[in-house]
Amino acid sequence: MSPDTPGAAAAEQDASEDDTVTSATLRGLTEDLESDALDAPETLKRVWAGLCVARLLGLRLAASGLVRLQANAESVEHQLAHDLATTATFTREPLHLPTPAQPAPLHPEEVAEALEALVEFSATARRRMLASARLAAQWHDERVLRHDSLVMGELAAAWLGLRGSYRVDRRCPRP
Repeated sequence: MSPDTPGAAAAEQDASEDDTVTSATLRGLTEDLESDALDAPETLKRVWAGLCVARLLGLRLAASGLVRLQANAESVEHQLAHDLATTATFTREPLHLPTPAQPAPLHPEEVAEALEALVEFSATARRRMLASARLAAQWHDERVLRHDSLVMGELAAAWLGLRGSYRVDRRCPRP
């Protein structure tokens, strides 16, 4: 089927941009975090961009069968998003994590690479956040960079399966 045929055009329209997020996409953002000199606001912006891509890649992993790991990571992602929104850098910008309707699953051979990219992003973001915290001109930026460097480490722990659950079980036991 050529791109000129109606079926191909419809398939392209159905494909979500979120489905193009791959391990390579996250690795590119991770490399951006490794730049030599990033001030606190630029670090926060790059961490936010990476977190959004990490979430989309994680949702694709969940669609590939890793729902339990993604559920644990989701709680950490929401905590990070909440905390980043309290910084001076994002004071006038509402932060919302992306949530595609139906993320496309990864191919089975891509799963291990995606997990590795998520853990690598978490470790790199954590190091960069700690290094940039001392450069922060705004107290709110410094606070989030220091504290959430620990939370960023929990994102890796969630994807590695090192934590049982971050979710609250809301079911009430029956008498």
